[in-house]
Amino acid sequence: MQRFVYIGVLVLASLGAAAQIAATTLTVHAGDYARQNTPVCAQLADSLPSDGSVQLHELADGQRRRVMSQSAGCSLCWTLEGTTPAGTSREYELSVGPSATSVAPAAAAQLSEGKVTFSHGEKTLLSYQIDKVPVPPGVDSIYSRGGFLHPLLSPAGDTLTRIQPDDHYHHYGVWNPWVHAEYDGRELDFWNLVKGQGTVAVDGVGELVEGPLHSGVTVQQSYLAFRDSAVTDDPQKLLDETLQLRVHPLDKDRYLIDYQTTQTNPTELPFTVRAYRYQGFGYRARASWDDNNVTLLTSEGYGKDDGNGTRARWMNVSGPVEHGQAGILFLTHPENYNFPEQIRIWPTGMNEGRENVFVNFNPAQEQDYVLRPGGAYRLRYGMLVYDGTIDSTEAERYWQDFAYPPAVVVRQQADKLAGAQVLVYTRNGEGYVHENIAASVAAIEGLGERYGFTVTTTEDPTVFTQARLADFDVLVFSNTNNEVFDTPQQEQALKDYIAGGGGFVGIHSACGTERDWPWFARMLGGKFHRHARQQDFDVAVLDADHPSTSHLPPTWHIRDDECYYLKQLNPNIHVLLAADLTTVEDEEGKTDYPADTFGDYFPTSWYHTTDGGRQWYTSLGHRSEQYSDPAFLQHILGGIRWASSK
Repeated sequence: MQRFVYIGVLVLASLGAAAQIAATTLTVHAGDYARQNTPVCAQLADSLPSDGSVQLHELADGQRRRVMSQSAGCSLCWTLEGTTPAGTSREYELSVGPSATSVAPAAAAQLSEGKVTFSHGEKTLLSYQIDKVPVPPGVDSIYSRGGFLHPLLSPAGDTLTRIQPDDHYHHYGVWNPWVHAEYDGRELDFWNLVKGQGTVAVDGVGELVEGPLHSGVTVQQSYLAFRDSAVTDDPQKLLDETLQLRVHPLDKDRYLIDYQTTQTNPTELPFTVRAYRYQGFGYRARASWDDNNVTLLTSEGYGKDDGNGTRARWMNVSGPVEHGQAGILFLTHPENYNFPEQIRIWPTGMNEGRENVFVNFNPAQEQDYVLRPGGAYRLRYGMLVYDGTIDSTEAERYWQDFAYPPAVVVRQQADKLAGAQVLVYTRNGEGYVHENIAASVAAIEGLGERYGFTVTTTEDPTVFTQARLADFDVLVFSNTNNEVFDTPQQEQALKDYIAGGGGFVGIHSACGTERDWPWFARMLGGKFHRHARQQDFDVAVLDADHPSTSHLPPTWHIRDDECYYLKQLNPNIHVLLAADLTTVEDEEGKTDYPADTFGDYFPTSWYHTTDGGRQWYTSLGHRSEQYSDPAFLQHILGGIRWASSK
């Protein structure tokens, strides 16, 4: 059985032979949130031994305390036990000891009778149904399908889901189909199966995940469109879907499900999810829950009467069960399209008030969601399943852990950034000055504190002398713009620094720096020309093996940024990210630049080597708020790490 990562965090490491592990320490930063028994994982650069010999110890008060961990490949996971206040950190040491005696995994996953059943010890938690389930007698077989969660059990063993209720035979526990889709001019519904337009089928099941801390499975599914509403044979595949499930028991009364789906369009035409009131990640509750006995609360304080159509980070649904009270806290992730998604809730009185509990996160309730040919689109949700009750404070804490997990920093003797000196230059000449500069500086200083490098910030060009620049491993031009040097000698100092192998990082408007100096444009990789109006757009990850992009989904949804267009692009650049121009509204760009020069994609981030140095650039980062986004910070950190001359 494989053991996979449960929660990914921002980690960069270099780990080689087992002997090096003994010199490895891991610092877990709580960040802006207080943590309570929070799962964390580190993604290391090289594989760990798979024989159970990996040992993790917490270092505190001069003591080394053994901590239970789960590892396989490059992944190491454990629990941040107890309380960790916001703004604090904890230290761990990774080493190799005697191989552990093989024991049955506490968190198990078993494939049997057409489903994968997840358990913890002797307790069954839930099942993922693979095979199509038969329909009740007298019901049209077109309602039959697989690929859903049921039964979903409370920790005490009470069933919280329902399938094929007689009011909606197409409802299946926890499931995730699109309702109002369009492909090649045809409307398609993969939710209301009775229409005979399409369904979702399971293609195959990958290896199961088992271990002391969590279990899981990865499943391949397909969106199949029937070629005729009366004929279901020989369907057309419109979407490939990879569903990754991870089940993490937290204690005897609670467990957490991580539900991540990645949909890829293998066709030559766009697959459009049209705006509609319900579709996507949905839940149909047990039959005994209704208007009179269920409590429903959203992160924004709405309930069953008034929550429908609002936006929410989480929804908490609970009610009476055989063993008392139980519930599910539904969580949505900040990287999801149209976050925080609008929600569909059956309000009080819906469905004649009987068996009236249905909730749904819907990223396409008010705007279309377009899955373009070759694109891969990721949505992630969590479910905290619990006995008893939880209040809004607890619900918010669980969402914070899910959305913004603690950051883990792996340090070794060979850690490239530890001890590095980074100069952040922020000067602007006459013209537009970004409001984001203070936020960008604070963000890079925070990265320095966390990852062990020193940050010096200045807008004084007199620092550009050969002697003073020699002290720095990386120069970061953060939102510089227009003329930033006063003398030719300062310009020459920068050229000499690069020629000597120095590292350079440019962020956003740095491409508008020294616009009349051809060397600078060639060194950075291009020169600013114009940008589309500020808006949401998609960015494709062209190289996912670089430290600045390895953490990103294949398609990165950028919120409220400027899509920059550069000219005089250096042919030496290696493009990491490219803006999907089909998602950018820009009438000027269709007739002027880039017009059709670059087709549907324009470079957004790249790296290259020019004149002996190492250069990395990203055009993203217009808004101050982006410099507190963990995904964007990891993007910048990866650029600094790659450019470092240490």
